[in-house]
Amino acid sequence: MRELNGKKIAQAGGGFSFFNNIGANIGSSIGGFVDKGTALFGLQTNATEVGSPLGTGIGKLLGLDIGGAIKDIGNGIVGIVQFGLGALQQVTNKKIPEQNFLKPLSLKVN
Repeated sequence: MRELNGKKIAQAGGGFSFFNNIGANIGSSIGGFVDKGTALFGLQTNATEVGSPLGTGIGKLLGLDIGGAIKDIGNGIVGIVQFGLGALQQVTNKKIPEQNFLKPLSLKVN
Protein backbone atom coordinates (compact mmCIF):
# COMPACT_ATOMS: atom_id res chain seq x y z
CA MET A 1 0.00 0.00 0.00
CA ARG A 2 1.37 3.42 -0.97
CA GLU A 3 1.67 6.31 1.40
CA LEU A 4 0.15 9.57 0.19
CA ASN A 5 2.00 12.84 0.69
CA GLY A 6 0.26 16.20 1.19
CA LYS A 7 0.33 17.10 -2.52
CA LYS A 8 -1.28 13.82 -3.58
CA ILE A 9 -3.94 14.16 -0.91
CA ALA A 10 -4.73 17.69 -2.12
CA GLN A 11 -4.96 16.42 -5.71
CA ALA A 12 -7.24 13.57 -4.69
CA GLY A 13 -9.36 15.94 -2.61
CA GLY A 14 -9.71 18.32 -5.57
CA GLY A 15 -12.73 16.37 -6.72
CA PHE A 16 -14.56 17.66 -3.67
CA SER A 17 -13.79 21.33 -4.35
CA PHE A 18 -17.49 22.03 -4.95
CA PHE A 19 -17.81 21.95 -1.14
CA ASN A 20 -15.75 25.19 -1.08
CA ASN A 21 -18.39 27.06 -3.10
CA ILE A 22 -21.26 25.57 -1.17
CA GLY A 23 -19.57 26.49 2.14
CA ALA A 24 -18.81 30.03 0.96
CA ASN A 25 -22.42 30.52 -0.14
CA ILE A 26 -23.79 29.21 3.16
CA GLY A 27 -21.35 31.38 5.14
CA SER A 28 -22.22 34.48 3.11
CA SER A 29 -25.94 33.80 3.48
CA ILE A 30 -25.67 33.45 7.26
CA GLY A 31 -23.60 36.64 7.32
CA GLY A 32 -26.32 38.39 5.32
CA PHE A 33 -28.91 37.44 7.94
CA VAL A 34 -26.61 38.74 10.69
CA ASP A 35 -26.16 42.03 8.80
CA LYS A 36 -29.94 42.44 8.50
CA GLY A 37 -30.33 41.76 12.22
CA THR A 38 -27.67 44.25 13.26
CA ALA A 39 -29.17 46.83 10.86
CA LEU A 40 -32.37 46.67 12.90
CA PHE A 41 -30.34 48.14 15.76
CA GLY A 42 -28.77 50.82 13.56
CA LEU A 43 -25.40 49.11 13.18
CA GLN A 44 -23.49 48.94 9.91
CA THR A 45 -21.77 45.57 9.68
CA ASN A 46 -20.34 43.27 7.03
CA ALA A 47 -20.85 39.75 8.34
CA THR A 48 -21.34 38.54 4.79
CA GLU A 49 -17.63 39.10 4.13
CA VAL A 50 -16.71 37.39 7.40
CA GLY A 51 -18.94 34.37 6.85
CA SER A 52 -17.59 33.53 3.42
CA PRO A 53 -14.04 32.42 4.42
CA LEU A 54 -15.40 30.53 7.41
CA GLY A 55 -17.85 28.66 5.17
CA THR A 56 -15.14 28.06 2.57
CA GLY A 57 -12.92 26.60 5.27
CA ILE A 58 -15.65 24.22 6.36
CA GLY A 59 -16.16 23.27 2.72
CA LYS A 60 -12.42 22.63 2.34
CA LEU A 61 -12.53 20.45 5.42
CA LEU A 62 -15.29 18.38 3.80
CA GLY A 63 -13.21 18.29 0.61
CA LEU A 64 -10.23 16.92 2.57
CA ASP A 65 -8.09 20.06 2.06
CA ILE A 66 -6.99 20.20 5.69
CA GLY A 67 -4.32 22.91 5.29
CA GLY A 68 -6.63 25.21 3.35
CA ALA A 69 -9.42 24.52 5.84
CA ILE A 70 -7.26 25.54 8.80
CA LYS A 71 -6.21 28.76 7.06
CA ASP A 72 -9.72 29.77 5.98
CA ILE A 73 -11.42 28.83 9.25
CA GLY A 74 -8.70 30.74 11.12
CA ASN A 75 -9.23 33.80 8.94
CA GLY A 76 -12.98 33.47 9.44
CA ILE A 77 -12.56 33.41 13.22
CA VAL A 78 -10.27 36.45 13.08
CA GLY A 79 -12.93 38.17 10.96
CA ILE A 80 -15.64 37.33 13.48
CA VAL A 81 -13.60 38.88 16.29
CA GLN A 82 -12.99 42.00 14.18
CA PHE A 83 -16.70 42.08 13.34
CA GLY A 84 -17.59 41.94 17.03
CA LEU A 85 -15.12 44.67 17.92
CA GLY A 86 -16.47 46.86 15.13
CA ALA A 87 -20.04 46.40 16.35
CA LEU A 88 -18.94 47.08 19.93
CA GLN A 89 -17.18 50.23 18.77
CA GLN A 90 -20.37 51.44 17.09
CA VAL A 91 -22.43 50.76 20.22
CA THR A 92 -20.01 52.43 22.64
CA ASN A 93 -18.77 55.16 20.25
CA LYS A 94 -15.23 54.43 21.46
CA LYS A 95 -12.25 53.62 19.27
CA ILE A 96 -10.99 50.12 19.99
CA PRO A 97 -7.30 49.74 19.12
CA GLU A 98 -6.44 47.00 16.64
CA GLN A 99 -4.57 44.09 18.15
CA ASN A 100 -1.71 42.28 16.43
CA PHE A 101 -3.42 38.93 16.86
CA LEU A 102 -6.31 40.14 14.70
CA LYS A 103 -4.27 40.12 11.49
CA PRO A 104 -5.30 37.53 8.87
CA LEU A 105 -3.33 34.30 9.03
CA SER A 106 -0.64 33.59 6.48
CA LEU A 107 0.07 29.88 6.51
CA LYS A 108 2.12 28.13 3.86
CA VAL A 109 0.84 24.67 3.10
CA ASN A 110 3.09 22.32 1.13
